[in-house]
Amino acid sequence: MLAIFQTKIVLNTILILSIIIISILSIHWHHEMYLLYREEKTLKAENEKINALNRQLLMEYSEIQSGVNVYQKSKEELKMFVPMESEWEDVSI
Repeated sequence: MLAIFQTKIVLNTILILSIIIISILSIHWHHEMYLLYREEKTLKAENEKINALNRQLLMEYSEIQSGVNVYQKSKEELKMFVPMESEWEDVSI
């Protein structure tokens, strides 16, 4: 009878300890998931800022390139040049 009682106590102790350990591991796992979520949220916000800045820079570069292409085409194909300052004085509006 005493052997059965001791076996139940040992078995119950093992079960209680395993439940406590699994609970602690579960809490730790949830905390790690929360930290990963926060880091992901921060990185996603930074990535959106970088993408917006990249799009803005690409648009500005495109506008600059467009202006340069128009200027070069006007000089080469249309033979247009910037007038001299002395020529500006002759123009009256």
